[in-house]
Amino acid sequence: MTYVVVDIEADGPDPAVNSMLCLAAAAVSTDLREAGTFTVNLAPRDGAATNEKTLAWFREEAADAYAAITCDPVAPAEAMARFVAFVESLPGPRIFVAHPLIFDGSWVDHYLELYTGVRLFGLAQHRTSLFMRTGIDLPSLIMGVTGRAFDDCHRGRIPEAWFGDVPHTHDALDDARGYASVLATVLAMQGDRAG
Repeated sequence: MTYVVVDIEADGPDPAVNSMLCLAAAAVSTDLREAGTFTVNLAPRDGAATNEKTLAWFREEAADAYAAITCDPVAPAEAMARFVAFVESLPGPRIFVAHPLIFDGSWVDHYLELYTGVRLFGLAQHRTSLFMRTGIDLPSLIMGVTGRAFDDCHRGRIPEAWFGDVPHTHDALDDARGYASVLATVLAMQGDRAG
């Protein structure tokens, strides 16, 4: 199987109202090695709004990342087709992973619904899905494997060493690769306990 750690950046909090600006993924194989990466910048959706608080945050906290994720965007339909092709090129079954699952997953599923014939997960009413089951929420996995309090399982409280050498920059590919390192670290812990 392949774990696909996904991170998105957007110009607001709501996938129904705002636009995804960048979609990135870092694939992790069952031997816990990076098995490929994907990134694409997306043009804003027609008719979507921009959240001014989100843009102000980017300007103040992550201006370099904002410049990177808005450079050379492609149409959302093309971006999602590229993402589907990347995921389908990976060995299956494939498991969607995000930090947090509810945020990144809702964006990716909404865009898949709008622009492709597939959905994130194979629920009864969805004929075609990219990933098996319901995905993994990375903070929940950390809590379950380590026994840490849930509040200590989120970025900012996860040990920096777990991210490898990847800084959290709010460029979606950097963040996906960092979370992929966290995933591999936690899965290795789980394997050590099982063995």
